[in-house]
Amino acid sequence: MSSRRKSRIIAMQLLYQIQLTDAPVQDVINRFWQNHGTPTEFRPFATMLVQNTVANREAIDAVIQATSKNWKLHRMPVVDLSILRCATYEILYCEEIDAATSINEAVEIAKTYSTPDSPKFVNGILDNIRKKASEFKRGSVQCVIT
Repeated sequence: MSSRRKSRIIAMQLLYQIQLTDAPVQDVINRFWQNHGTPTEFRPFATMLVQNTVANREAIDAVIQATSKNWKLHRMPVVDLSILRCATYEILYCEEIDAATSINEAVEIAKTYSTPDSPKFVNGILDNIRKKASEFKRGSVQCVIT
């Protein structure tokens, strides 16, 4: 498994915890590092994804809602929503990450961590976001961690 995928999985887990606990982002991140013994190589990209996804959550949620027909955010499984938020952040804000890569990674994570129907659901929403990304673009941030 690539280090980027592992970082995305960690980001999904952190976003899940943030959604369920509504605890401060940095507290959730710090507790996660303390309790999971995560190798330091995965931390920078995962942390960047979480912090920037949370910072842009209102805009990201609006985009997900606009592209998910017949699904309100509160009805989506929290795992799927966490995956969607993270991948949507990458598609809209990280120009150096190809949208197809973000979608593929999200689908693979959904296959492992969510329901049997989730990969198709995640793929459909993210592909719609990719197709309309120019309408939703909010800006670019540096997503490469050195």
